[in-house]
Amino acid sequence: MFHFIHDIIRLFKPKRKPDEPQENDFADATTQIVDEPVEETTDNIEETPSPSPKSRAKMTIYYVDEDGHYLHEFNVIHGFVGDPVSFIIPDFDHYVLFKIMGVSTYMQKEDNEVTLQYNRLNGKPVNIFFINYDTYSMIRLPQMAIGKYNNEFQINIPELSGFKLINYSGDSNGIFDDYMKHLIIYYRRNDWHSVQKDTFYIRLREYTRVYNDTNGDVLHVLLPKKSIWKVFYQVTTDDALWLNIGPNQWIVDRNFFRMQYPFAKELTNTDSWKIKKVHYPAMIKNDNHHSVAVYNFPYGSCIGFLHNGNSFFVTQEIVDQNNVQWVEINNLHYIVSDDVKKELR
Repeated sequence: MFHFIHDIIRLFKPKRKPDEPQENDFADATTQIVDEPVEETTDNIEETPSPSPKSRAKMTIYYVDEDGHYLHEFNVIHGFVGDPVSFIIPDFDHYVLFKIMGVSTYMQKEDNEVTLQYNRLNGKPVNIFFINYDTYSMIRLPQMAIGKYNNEFQINIPELSGFKLINYSGDSNGIFDDYMKHLIIYYRRNDWHSVQKDTFYIRLREYTRVYNDTNGDVLHVLLPKKSIWKVFYQVTTDDALWLNIGPNQWIVDRNFFRMQYPFAKELTNTDSWKIKKVHYPAMIKNDNHHSVAVYNFPYGSCIGFLHNGNSFFVTQEIVDQNNVQWVEINNLHYIVSDDVKKELR
């Protein structure tokens, strides 16, 4: 409808002469809205900066012991700040890694320091034994001396109550290293003035009490009269002479009858025998490797055998009426001397 009216008006409107200026009639025209370009305001927009390059960094690694002494030359690792770091932790003989001081996993800053502290291991210990010189029993529990590898040691010999020092053997000083060492200290009881380790037999003349020590308690044992016992050693104390007849078994010497041939009758018809007291080491030596019979006395009962290489002490040399040569061994038994060879020590 609107366009129809507009067309009617144009029909009745006088035409413009050629030299007449053109007039634009916008009174009844539709208003036109034209989008014009708008300048963007850049005042409130921040530009994203380009990333800056990483700073160079280094990590210095030191290897020290517990006293701060260097175990190796330091190492340097180069990189950039923030980069992760990995390295091989070295081993050192007789040392163990104790702790790591400093940040070791990444480059925290431009100049980084990391210290690896190692502790020195212990060397092999020194075992210390406290032994009764006469009975070979332990006086107290063993002890161990322990120290750092390659450190020196000096062991002071201790005094023990009721005992006096006799001697010692082993390592009382030295250096802790890869080898275990031993120190054996021998003591004797203060109340034992002398000890004789002769082995022999006795026949009791009377009923005899038995004690568990030279100054100990009486055992509930009474040895019968005329019984035969083997004595292992004699001990002289302040008030008596004691005879040891077994572990923790002691009797007081009362002039007992000492026997040389306890398991058979005493030798008879020995007037023509040549008997010589001697004392030297010897051994069985024969090419046939035959066993040698051991007798409780010449021509007596066989009580055992010795073999090639067995050692003993010859305490008597005997030539009997038949010109047979015998030797007494260890003050107790007898063998024919054909296979006996004297040892040179």
